[in-house]
Amino acid sequence: MSEAVKSRQKKGDKPVRKEAEDSRQARGMDTQAMVPVLAAVASILSMLCFRWVSVPDLRYTPYSHTGWLWKLEEVAEGIAWNYGTPEAVTAAADQTAFLLRIGMAVSVVLGILFIILAFRLKVRAAGFGRFYFLWNVFLTAAAFAWITDTNMALNILEGRENMFLTLTLSSHVQLTAAAYLQVLLAILLVPFLRKLLDSRKEYAAEFYQTRTETADRGIGKRTILAFVLILTAIPAVILFGIFFLNDRSDYFISICVIILSMLPFFLVFENRRPQAREIVVIAVMAGLAVAGRAAFFMLPQFKPTAAIVIITGISLGGEAGFLTGALAGFVSNFFYGQGPWTPWQMFSFGIIGFLAGLLFRRKRGKWKHFRVWVCLYGGLATLIIYGFLMDTSTVFMGMGAVQETAFLAAYLSGLPMNIIHGTASVIFLAVLGEPIMRKLDRIKKKYGILEP
Repeated sequence: MSEAVKSRQKKGDKPVRKEAEDSRQARGMDTQAMVPVLAAVASILSMLCFRWVSVPDLRYTPYSHTGWLWKLEEVAEGIAWNYGTPEAVTAAADQTAFLLRIGMAVSVVLGILFIILAFRLKVRAAGFGRFYFLWNVFLTAAAFAWITDTNMALNILEGRENMFLTLTLSSHVQLTAAAYLQVLLAILLVPFLRKLLDSRKEYAAEFYQTRTETADRGIGKRTILAFVLILTAIPAVILFGIFFLNDRSDYFISICVIILSMLPFFLVFENRRPQAREIVVIAVMAGLAVAGRAAFFMLPQFKPTAAIVIITGISLGGEAGFLTGALAGFVSNFFYGQGPWTPWQMFSFGIIGFLAGLLFRRKRGKWKHFRVWVCLYGGLATLIIYGFLMDTSTVFMGMGAVQETAFLAAYLSGLPMNIIHGTASVIFLAVLGEPIMRKLDRIKKKYGILEP
């Protein structure tokens, strides 16, 4: 403590606290610290209220084709009735189901304790929280082992070979999205749990009048991390939905894509907290993309959505462009219809916006014929990237066998519509690109926000 502070304390004055020296936690829970608490609530609800196991072949039988984690014995009875499994196999399944029920009870107790400790101890509850979320991952792995063992036994009874497809996409028993939610929450929270529960910055924001913000440094490790995340994690989630969820949980996969697309966007802010006006800009651009797609519903594939996403990526950065594209694909399908194609559309729109942000970052006003290059990129990206990805999704969703001829037929049949879509992007970029970019530049200069 400095001499000035000591002298003021001797006089009975209130001591001067310095932000760098203050380690106090905020009273109550701030928004950041509520994230792991709400995640724990979601984990508990998924175990108690949602079904973890699905057996599609039991749909038209006296037994329910979906089962809760705490009632897996009923699922085992239905499987035994439908497939005629030996009594020894059924007994082993019942025993494992009993152990899983005990594990679920332990998880619920751990979750309640973590919520209480997070409110009372804040950052000191991080270690217990990591154990809780990892315990849920272990429970999900045990449930997955249970259904895998059951599927292997059923394949042997039916004379089918135990291979990747017969144990995933074509399996008899499958885990639902509620089970895999535990793994997703652990991946997202465990590495950052201590930082999320650390409310010292929140306390400082309440007490101190002046705070400094870290300036954005442009392309660096943050953008590289975003690029790796977008090209690995999000495609992995989509393929996971195809093989392990059998394209039956499109809402869950769509939410996962949105969450993953939000992560690199919020990395833009680094150490400073985003203000409401910064988030509103993204919401407005996503709303324009949705409204544009709905306004041209009568013209197949002639839509301005890709153009607006590209404009957002160029003006506000690749991370913001990807988030806008993902939100536009998800929200607009509430008008056009949700389905297993939604995550593919979200990723296709998003990757176009992200690449636009990388290619044209701060090039406006520096490149000769900048508008021509943007239009050229918009047409080719929509034709090749969006068209290729969506035609690929058609093979996985609508064709029985994944073969070279199936891919060739999908690409050739979709080429005319992709050409229309690419042409629309060129037209809308030529007409709307420069006016909207000027408006966004004014917003950035006026409020000092979202500099890519």
